[in-house]
Amino acid sequence: MGSRQLVVFGFVLACVSFSDARILSMSQPDYWRVEDEPAAEPERVHSRESTQQADVLQAKQIQPAAEPLSWTFPEDPVDSVKETPVNYVLRQPATANRVAVRCGESRIQVEVSQDLLGLGKLINPGDLTLGGCSATEIDNLSHVLAFEYELHSCGSRRVVIENTLIYAFTLIYNPVSGSSSITRSQSAVIGVECHYLM
Repeated sequence: MGSRQLVVFGFVLACVSFSDARILSMSQPDYWRVEDEPAAEPERVHSRESTQQADVLQAKQIQPAAEPLSWTFPEDPVDSVKETPVNYVLRQPATANRVAVRCGESRIQVEVSQDLLGLGKLINPGDLTLGGCSATEIDNLSHVLAFEYELHSCGSRRVVIENTLIYAFTLIYNPVSGSSSITRSQSAVIGVECHYLM
């Protein structure tokens, strides 16, 4: 057992002394003594040749164009009309119909959007009447008030012009300001008619 330990110890000692010898044999550069030693002339022959070969290769790959390029960037489009036309009229966007009317043989149906004034504010259903008659149906999903009455009711006026019988109604929007908040809004009157040929 002792001889094995001796062999292993000897092997480890040999490895350590070999690595020490290798480290000691390496010399580190001394930057202070660079000026004392004569400067070695760099070898320029090979670099000059490789540069010349690269130039020749590049010249072979790049061939001059037979004729100059004729393509250019397109010009920006320019409007030829500098002034507005004399008869130009600015049109207002068309608003959605806020009142729809269906005339039957003996009845009238009127549907009114709760955004009657087009301001994005819904009107109170109690503030709108058809000739004094309140809405018969309120659609809370589509915000529509529906009026359905007989042609001779709700303050209708019957007028005959030539061969046409006209039933005229009046939609009246009269907002009532509540006591909790002050609401400024104007009242509105909209004429609704049903025409029948005689």
